[in-house]
Amino acid sequence: MRIYGDFFAGSARTAKRALPALALAGTLAACGGGSDGPAPEVAKLPDEANGRVAVTNTQADLDIRVLNPETRIPIDAPDAANKSGPSIARKTNRVTLTLGSEVFPPVVEGEVVQATSVSIKGDHGVVSYNMRGAPRLGAIDWIKGLANDKPRLTASATFNDSDVSALVVDGNNIYAAMATNAPEFPFPSVLERMQIQGDSLTLSGNERVGLTSFVATSVMENGNTIYATSGNTGGVFAFDQTDMSQLGEFPLSDARWVALDNEGRRIVVAQGGQPEGQISVFEEDAFPNGSMNLLNTFPFPGANVPESKTTVEIAGGKAFIAAGPEGVQVVCLDTGDVIGNVPRPDPASLGLSPDVVVTNAVTVDDDLMFISNGEAGVYVATGARDFREDNCDTQDITMLGKLRFDDLQSANHVAYKNRYLLVAAGLGGVKVVRVRTD
Repeated sequence: MRIYGDFFAGSARTAKRALPALALAGTLAACGGGSDGPAPEVAKLPDEANGRVAVTNTQADLDIRVLNPETRIPIDAPDAANKSGPSIARKTNRVTLTLGSEVFPPVVEGEVVQATSVSIKGDHGVVSYNMRGAPRLGAIDWIKGLANDKPRLTASATFNDSDVSALVVDGNNIYAAMATNAPEFPFPSVLERMQIQGDSLTLSGNERVGLTSFVATSVMENGNTIYATSGNTGGVFAFDQTDMSQLGEFPLSDARWVALDNEGRRIVVAQGGQPEGQISVFEEDAFPNGSMNLLNTFPFPGANVPESKTTVEIAGGKAFIAAGPEGVQVVCLDTGDVIGNVPRPDPASLGLSPDVVVTNAVTVDDDLMFISNGEAGVYVATGARDFREDNCDTQDITMLGKLRFDDLQSANHVAYKNRYLLVAAGLGGVKVVRVRTD
């Protein structure tokens, strides 16, 4: 598996627009970007480089990649086949979306890289980037200030030998799931740690550990334990946060995403497969003889497209799975029953090829669900009750519609937490969206 999913690459027309957009960003940001003017400066570490990683902490160099449009994002109702008349309009009207910031992707070795994943930790956001196809190039962006409605890109790191697939923040560290060209590792799949100091990134304490297979596909933190998954011949791995020593592992075919069930004290891994996908459920932090303790495996429809993204998010004892051509599947972690689903958008009605309309990621909080569907864009749905309620009743989910951004870009990943939605939009970079509900 050379690259972690063509389905979260930007379209050709997005690629043609990317460089002019970067130039425009530089022009507008130099004039202050948003209407509130520049944020106050804070003490920053100097820029650093070591031959393979270059860290930018200089605020002026970062500000040119950001726009602050402060524009309303309409929600276009679903197609006629899925409408429920006035009830849809009432539910849609209670949700207000504002595009607060756009972060354009960095340029690495002369190439514009694509946003592959986003993660939210408190009022911080972190973004991963990779290169579609050769060579392996990637980046990490560190965004601060979500809680006060004034997010700012405060640090960035670029990699001239590695794609970055996914990220997680744990205390003062960022952990990155990667695929690397570095010759010292027997497999391209690696997990890398970078240190955060205030508003800055630093190469101090930078460390990598090797996994198996061709690409590390996801990473997650749980207290002092870091979990990572890797590709079609890899599995799930557990590492000690303090020294990156390996605690345990379990071989799994096509391991695509790892998530934590806080209430049930379980680790959940989504896997691709033919003809359907599977989730493997492990005991939390149990490593007898260096192997993770497998509790259950449950199949679900979808996740049968090779080398594509299949995220899983846990809420209320339920796994919300992005199942590729089968849309969103909701699985009860106690029984394995599929208790809800949201179909992917109809490619024909959108004038798009089925190959580029796949459900890459799903995220939930309260009663809202956001779904990234590749070139079809980002959709929003609502539940009859809070998705975080601990129950495995049949899930009543209503599709509200599609988020109307000014330009259609490939939606690779979404993260929604604390009333903020981050969208990894491929070569379109990152959208930072404020979500308000009545």
